[in-house]
Amino acid sequence: MSRRSGARVLASVLLLFLPATSAGSVAGLAQAQPGNATDMSDPPGVRLAWPTLGLEPETFLGADSSASFTVPVPNGLTAARLQGLVHAPMNIDAGYLEVNDGDGKFLAAVDLPPAGSAQAVTPLDVDISTARVRASTVNLTLTVRPLDYADRFCGPLQQLTLSDLATTFTGTESAATTIANFFPPVLEQVTIYAPTDADAAEQQSVLTLVSTLTRLYRPQPLEIRTINRPRGVTPRPAGQLTRAIVLEAGGPAGMRVENAGNLGAYLRVSGQGDELSTQISLLVMQLQSLVQTAASRVDQPGSEAVASGDTRTFGQLNLIGKTDVLRTGSLRVAVDRSSLGPGRVESVQVNLVADYTPVPKDDSASVVVRSGDVVVYQAPLDNTGQLDAKFDLGSRDFGQWINLDLALTYTPQQPCGPFIAPITFQVSQRSTLTVHRGGPPLGGFGALPSDFSPSFMVALDGSSPNQLSYAARTIAAIARTTSEQLTPQVVDLKAAADATSGALIVAKSAAIGQTSLNPPVGGDGTTLDIGLPTELRASVDEGLGSIQAFADRPRNRSIVLITTTDAWTLVDPLFAYLDGLDGGWSALTGDVLAAGAAGVPTNVAIRSDAENIDNIGLPPTQSSNQWIPVGVGATVVATIAIIAAALWSRRRRTTGTGGEPATEPQRTA
Repeated sequence: MSRRSGARVLASVLLLFLPATSAGSVAGLAQAQPGNATDMSDPPGVRLAWPTLGLEPETFLGADSSASFTVPVPNGLTAARLQGLVHAPMNIDAGYLEVNDGDGKFLAAVDLPPAGSAQAVTPLDVDISTARVRASTVNLTLTVRPLDYADRFCGPLQQLTLSDLATTFTGTESAATTIANFFPPVLEQVTIYAPTDADAAEQQSVLTLVSTLTRLYRPQPLEIRTINRPRGVTPRPAGQLTRAIVLEAGGPAGMRVENAGNLGAYLRVSGQGDELSTQISLLVMQLQSLVQTAASRVDQPGSEAVASGDTRTFGQLNLIGKTDVLRTGSLRVAVDRSSLGPGRVESVQVNLVADYTPVPKDDSASVVVRSGDVVVYQAPLDNTGQLDAKFDLGSRDFGQWINLDLALTYTPQQPCGPFIAPITFQVSQRSTLTVHRGGPPLGGFGALPSDFSPSFMVALDGSSPNQLSYAARTIAAIARTTSEQLTPQVVDLKAAADATSGALIVAKSAAIGQTSLNPPVGGDGTTLDIGLPTELRASVDEGLGSIQAFADRPRNRSIVLITTTDAWTLVDPLFAYLDGLDGGWSALTGDVLAAGAAGVPTNVAIRSDAENIDNIGLPPTQSSNQWIPVGVGATVVATIAIIAAALWSRRRRTTGTGGEPATEPQRTA
């Protein structure tokens, strides 16, 4: 369900509840054919949209400028065609799009429709089968070649937009024969089979494997399913671009590709106790490509070097940024908060160093740096050619990502003409970020993943056979938001409730009520408790399922809770909603995602700390007191929305009125 349609459903629920409570081309020169884009037929083969390959589906190209892309190629397949949509060019009367491979070899050219054409988009379909493959990838370079001889310097901006990019592959994927090629460059789905009676060591190994595979294939949207099966059962054959893994205790420790070279090949992970997690360390350290045999055994897990201190250079963080500026330009430098080391981050001191083309005395140039909506630094650029800026970012200036957006200007004094050249601005890897640790625990979905990095506890109360799957899907959703390894540690419910480290807990609401935890929404059966400053209690038939993220302030940590006041099936629509949400976990706001018996997910904020994390980037000069009435009002509406959703669920089930709930289809697992 999209967020917009979700808003419409919520509005309808409130209207129901409030009155009751208040009263085709070939290599060489090719022509993109006009016509309806939906008429474009796919040639035989496997067509993968670029997001599936971990690439952006859209790109913008300027006149005589190029963009390069590295397209992963599955084993046994050939990248045959590049497809997509060519939008009407902006201020380009005539020209063509040139496609080359990484060696500069010409692959194809497509004539561009004239600027201002009535046809909004034109299908793109070119042959790239002769591109050179290196290390299971194909490098493509796209260049716009204008033929209208327009003024590139003083005329209006010329730009071409390509969207809905995809690659069609031909051939048949090779069957896995080694541990190295069991994990191919492109993977759409992995199914992990765990014993129905999995013990804590097996559960922890499954969850570690989920976190590790998500990290390995990021930014590909790898779907990971966890299925409980009796011990010793052989999984059914996996399809193309999918894999099956059986993880269960017993036998000698190791990894082995069973049925190697056949359609039914799968990976077996075996061992006793901690030996299971030890085998997975091969993937954690990303060394699987070295194991070019069908079996391996890890006797001692390795560990990565951890940078000491609280200062990181841009070089250590792999942060780069370079752009050419004439008139205006922009640049973004972004770093994952979790990559700044263990420990909560209260503030960051930035020393931004950059080199740029010296600006002549009579010309003018400037740089403005923003973090979110806050201007954190601004200065003119001069003839020294060097920038050495220092500024601080408070906790309200960044979220799970620290984004520095640089707006650049350069205005030459010389009249516009062919002898004008842009200046080059490049961020130096000598730049540093110095972290100041501390601060209170974060509340709401925005607290993750940093409060789970590098390790966190997981507790399952055993009240549902699907709890391992719920935990796995939650960990995968959180792991997609970070490049850092997340390490779960499975413990019992009491240990997780009493600990001082972050925790993911999957338990019935009644079981949580026996602990000292204070989630935003609780209850048991038909009783629903909303954790307002003065607790609100309501009676709701058929219960409420929820995913909650909240700050456990007495223990200085953040908790994610998956719970239900009634049947566990109430939770299933929440994961279907999360799977279909553009942006996944990072698109959630507030601190509660809940659904009643009708299965309509509702995403709300109950507590003010969840609202604060969602609103990171507001000017720090604004007093927090100014937001208290807004926060209280939003909390009341959120509370009404949760109760209303549950009551509407009952109303629909008893009267049969209203439309069908806009829920996402559930995955079978």
